[in-house]
Amino acid sequence: MRKSRLALWAVPAAAAVVVAGFSIFPNVAGASPLLPAVTPQQLAANVATLKPVALSGQVQVDTNIGLPDLGGLSGILGVTQSADLTNLLTGTTTIKVAEDPKTGARAEIDASTSAYVAVANLTTKDGWTYSSAQNTATHYVMPPQSSTAKAPKPAEPTTTVPTPQSIGQQFVDALTPSTNLSVARTDVVAGRDAYTLVLTPRSAGSLIASVDIAVDAQTWLPLSVQVWSVQQTDKPALSIAFTSISYATPDASLFSFTPPQGTTVTTAGQDAKPADTAKPAKTTAPEPTPTVVAGEGWSSVVKVTNVGDVASALTDPTQIVKMLGGAASGSRHGQASSVSTLVGELAQQTPEGTVYSTNLVTLLVTPNGTVYAGAVPASALEAAAKASK
Repeated sequence: MRKSRLALWAVPAAAAVVVAGFSIFPNVAGASPLLPAVTPQQLAANVATLKPVALSGQVQVDTNIGLPDLGGLSGILGVTQSADLTNLLTGTTTIKVAEDPKTGARAEIDASTSAYVAVANLTTKDGWTYSSAQNTATHYVMPPQSSTAKAPKPAEPTTTVPTPQSIGQQFVDALTPSTNLSVARTDVVAGRDAYTLVLTPRSAGSLIASVDIAVDAQTWLPLSVQVWSVQQTDKPALSIAFTSISYATPDASLFSFTPPQGTTVTTAGQDAKPADTAKPAKTTAPEPTPTVVAGEGWSSVVKVTNVGDVASALTDPTQIVKMLGGAASGSRHGQASSVSTLVGELAQQTPEGTVYSTNLVTLLVTPNGTVYAGAVPASALEAAAKASK
């Protein structure tokens, strides 16, 4: 989604989701529709300049990036107590989505035992997230302001629920001279004829082998995204796809939400106070600062400073429970044990610090709390850390 629109979700690279193999093309059955010729550059430009459109449909997601079972995190990570949200990192999930660029957006995970809803409304300038597993909801509202202050941005949900168009446009927007473009084939995705735009690194060094984006041949909307890893060639490591889609404008009622009776509701944004120009502003913690320190394009290494508690939590698992609020003290020991087990499966201790590796993204946390990250092997991060000393 574009930054100019009310963001219902963000798309961090490590949390992208996939539909494994060719199951994302349920209507293909070997069919390759005959479509007018288009150059890779034209197709990429059409995706990059696509304006928001109204739509609704169903997105099937699946993840296979090399993470262990996250079941032990239940009850620790707040909204991820729902197994359906945890599956966004390690399993398969179906998400109902609806969007109207004039009215709002909605994403809903509705499983047999739980439901999770994220809603943003552009008319009322508010939003909701709701988890039936926890019987809790958060209402995001516009904070009050003084008559002279500039209008603040409304508080927004931060749920990570990506869609093919948001991920596809981010990849295309990030194109650099380090990328080869090609149109590999035509397919049918969610009943729509589509071109397949393939993005491939020009040079070695990245964990990403290629990114395949199925693009609607009529609307230019990305219908599916597959991210392939050099470490896993039999199926995509990350992908997301519509299994059904309609371009009819969704009913405006979808972008309003009333929590069920008995739900515990927390309000975000309402308690913010207008700025007092007579008093000096309070000193706040510095924002995390990312800097590219090695490589370029697909093999870039980013150094991030000022990450504070996040770095501490990645090096000491017990800090994760404290940072996220944990639960009652009686169960905290068991929670810390679950987190420690998970971190033990993911983390590797090296002379430069703690390394977390997946099939697509690697993190290195140094003893002084600096984070190095990239779609590169751990050796590239360690080399960058040594060079920065």
